[in-house]
Amino acid sequence: MLKLCELFYGAQDYPVCCFGADGTLLETFCAYPSYDRVFTLQHQKLADTPETTALLPDGTCLYGAIRVKKSAQTVLIGPFLLQPPDNAECDRLIRAASLPWEEKDRLAQFLSGLPQASFHRFLNLLSLFHFTLNGEELSVTEIFRVTGERYNRTVGEKQTDAIWTEEQRFHGTYAFERQMLALVKAGDVEGLQAMFERVSKQSFSEGKLADDSLRQQKNLFIGLIAMVGKDGAIEGNLDVEQTYQLIDLYTQECEKCRTVDEVNVLRYNAIMDFTQRVAELRHPQSLSNEVYTALQFIKTHTNQPIGVPDVVECVGKSRSAFLARFKRETGTTVGKAIMDAKLQEAKLLLRYSDKTLAEISNFLYFSGQPYFQNMFKRAFGVTPLEYRRKKQNR
Repeated sequence: MLKLCELFYGAQDYPVCCFGADGTLLETFCAYPSYDRVFTLQHQKLADTPETTALLPDGTCLYGAIRVKKSAQTVLIGPFLLQPPDNAECDRLIRAASLPWEEKDRLAQFLSGLPQASFHRFLNLLSLFHFTLNGEELSVTEIFRVTGERYNRTVGEKQTDAIWTEEQRFHGTYAFERQMLALVKAGDVEGLQAMFERVSKQSFSEGKLADDSLRQQKNLFIGLIAMVGKDGAIEGNLDVEQTYQLIDLYTQECEKCRTVDEVNVLRYNAIMDFTQRVAELRHPQSLSNEVYTALQFIKTHTNQPIGVPDVVECVGKSRSAFLARFKRETGTTVGKAIMDAKLQEAKLLLRYSDKTLAEISNFLYFSGQPYFQNMFKRAFGVTPLEYRRKKQNR
């Protein structure tokens, strides 16, 4: 087992720690020796874990545990970082493992230097280790299942406690959410503003997501903005990739907020931003699969020199029949749709970046800056620079 762990560490750079059947630490393969204390804390969690292979979440870190059935020894792999380490995570680890504070910089350097990989790959590494040590297959989904049972029990117990609590909290936001999502999907900016005015005079009971009021509002924001993006904006035909990018960016901005008021202001502006984008890019709701696929292809290739033949090839349909259907369903041609998508992307770059006109023109594959400027003014009635000054001065 020790040789396997040594070879694994040499090949993958993930720290590995081995424990004997009696809980004794046998060997650690890690660039930061003091991390032994953290491994020991993780090993102690296995006392209540019946499964052979399990995930052990801890802050922003994740560990994999594999028990060797024949010897009752244990291998711990990790940490796998769920997000880049920050000062708070380092402070938490130092306190939890009673590490000297003067080692904080070294700990941070160690965590930052850990290999970056997908979560799916990490699960497959656990499956590989389990197969090698125990001679049996364990799929990724099985790791989720056996690990999840413990968390399901915990959540179930808390829910039961809540049912028997005299003062229950009821979630009264469902109807409001449905109305809001319908307006986002329709790109109805004025309707959404009017709805916000109405509900500002009402009170809602929201579920408890955290003990701290700021964390409570942040958690609500994260759930809401994901719902607004996926169930509202994408359903309103906003580009899928752009929507996910916006969800990620707004979530990051939320985490930077220091007060509840900041979160509330961000929430309002984020929802309005999604709705405005849908309003600007809205297409008919009854699109065929091939036309919808073509539009998504166009929107995600604005910075590539695509033309009508590329779009036709993407959908794999007869050119003449597809072009006729595209015009019938969208009211425009494929060529104009490509130009419109590039110009909409140009508006974002003009408003939210400091890229020059030449850089934007080259990035979006216009034949030249003068052509880009002419097409922009023809579409929006102002030059690119006039648009930038107007939007950035707001």
